[in-house]
Amino acid sequence: MGPILLKPTYISPIWGGTRISEARGLEHGDGVNNGEAFDVSAHPDVCTSVEGGPFDGTRFDELIAKHHDELIGDLADDATIQVVSMDPKEFLSVQVHPDEAYAQAAEGDHEKAESWYVLHAEPGAELIAGCTTSDVDALREAAADDTIGDRYGRRVEMHEGDFILIPAGTMHALGPGIFAVEIGSFGNTTYRLCDWGRGRELHVDKGFDVLKTDNETTVEHLGIYDEAAGTRVRRGVTHRLFESNVVDVAGEWHVEKGGRYQILTCVHGTARIETSEGTVELGYTRSCVIPACVREFTVRGNCRVLQSYRP
Repeated sequence: MGPILLKPTYISPIWGGTRISEARGLEHGDGVNNGEAFDVSAHPDVCTSVEGGPFDGTRFDELIAKHHDELIGDLADDATIQVVSMDPKEFLSVQVHPDEAYAQAAEGDHEKAESWYVLHAEPGAELIAGCTTSDVDALREAAADDTIGDRYGRRVEMHEGDFILIPAGTMHALGPGIFAVEIGSFGNTTYRLCDWGRGRELHVDKGFDVLKTDNETTVEHLGIYDEAAGTRVRRGVTHRLFESNVVDVAGEWHVEKGGRYQILTCVHGTARIETSEGTVELGYTRSCVIPACVREFTVRGNCRVLQSYRP
């Protein structure tokens, strides 16, 4: 089993821009913007399918069920990492995600923790990550009139090459002008606290059940790709459910790995992924899965990739 390319599941949210479509040569317009792409997901709500090769068209969750050990190794569950491309032209809803215990009890789902790697940011582009107050009564009042994001959202200016971790329970919203790749855990439950007057359903009671006002977010500033710096591997984000390295490849990068799967995402240039069982080409923003049974691989090109895996 060689590297697996997956066909993304595209969504056209009301806040979506067109950068994903433009980067991938997709048609858009007439209400279709492909502003969000679930590039790697085995979650039943947004499951991706294999693109090409002997398993072409197979749902990722079905492939895992049939080839569990070969594909994801000795993990006790099938809660694989998710990779999502996102391009907002407006702020997303101000939202919060549950931890594992709450997600299991209330939704039959898993914890949703996430991180964003910034592919491109317009000058001054910001996102919301955390609260500026721990006064829950004040936060509830602001949620009631849809002003919680403006009044109490902690604004963070972002730049190309920044990587930010958003633990479960953190109030957050990706902002306009930020083209990002989300690396996150398996869950898919979102509670909206504010939608900027757009009128979609809110989930205030559950959102406040899981909100952790003292959560802190961290930003790693990796900068833009620099071929002159040579091939190098740097840690982007660390969470108990996923880790992601930022790898600058100048020519080639060879990896000898253990018996766990990895996900590679091309965030600059074009990456050629070679294994003894097969080869795939990753264009800008695309991802592939390196199965657990693959013991070594080589990335060729002048490119930057995210290397994501379960710790």
